[in-house]
Amino acid sequence: MQCRAHVAQLGRLYKDFQAAGADVIVILGDTPDRAHHYAESLHTPFPVLADPERDVYIRFGLEKALLVIQRTASLVVDRHGVIRYIKRATNPMTWLQESRELLEAARALG
Repeated sequence: MQCRAHVAQLGRLYKDFQAAGADVIVILGDTPDRAHHYAESLHTPFPVLADPERDVYIRFGLEKALLVIQRTASLVVDRHGVIRYIKRATNPMTWLQESRELLEAARALG
């Protein structure tokens, strides 16, 4: 549920991200149908992409902790594809604190 709160918060800040010259995407480790439903249910103004094989999760070391707690990450990538900010978390409540950090990292690139 906390990831839904974080995504909703990113939706509320989306215009601020756009003003900073940034965009937002969410990658859901699930099927395209579920990603579409997730985006619709949260009315996201940005795309929610599907990663059914969880390749992105694996690449960034986000396998589940204790087989039940989903590890998460937020990134800011510059226009050249270089990661300029990354924050990994096991405690999903940190996502709620991190939206402002993401916005500040995006603004710093501008």
